[in-house]
Amino acid sequence: MSLLRSQLKVHYRSLGPRSRRLRFLGEPSTEALDRLADRADPELVLELVEEGAVRAVLEAYATSPGHVEVAISVEDGYQGRGLGRALFEEGLVLLASRGFRTADLVCLRENTALLHLVSRAGARLRMEGGEVHISIELGQVLDHVRGAEPGPAAQ
Repeated sequence: MSLLRSQLKVHYRSLGPRSRRLRFLGEPSTEALDRLADRADPELVLELVEEGAVRAVLEAYATSPGHVEVAISVEDGYQGRGLGRALFEEGLVLLASRGFRTADLVCLRENTALLHLVSRAGARLRMEGGEVHISIELGQVLDHVRGAEPGPAAQ
């Protein structure tokens, strides 16, 4: 667990101000990010490594039986390359296979990339001030993945 927490700490510190605001719904100090990493106890963590460093992370925290809260962060210079989408899709499938029924996310309204991702997964959205509360039925995600047409590599 200490290695994971250390990796999260390095990743959190690598996020620029905008990415920190989008991931943490505010602008936490480096010290606050370190404290969050030191207390992290996720159910699932997926990391994408490029150029020898972790550039994107999906974290999932069990909130109650069958339910999990998901957060995604991508380093500034690696945004727009599909890393968040890859983590999101793989993470939802893994969480569903582990018996979770719903995944919840919270984001700022300005996080249009995440809102686009969750809308493709059939998410329910609830606006609350500047935040969007998101709920995804994981069974539907699995049905969508099972029914998806083969991609170019599978043809």
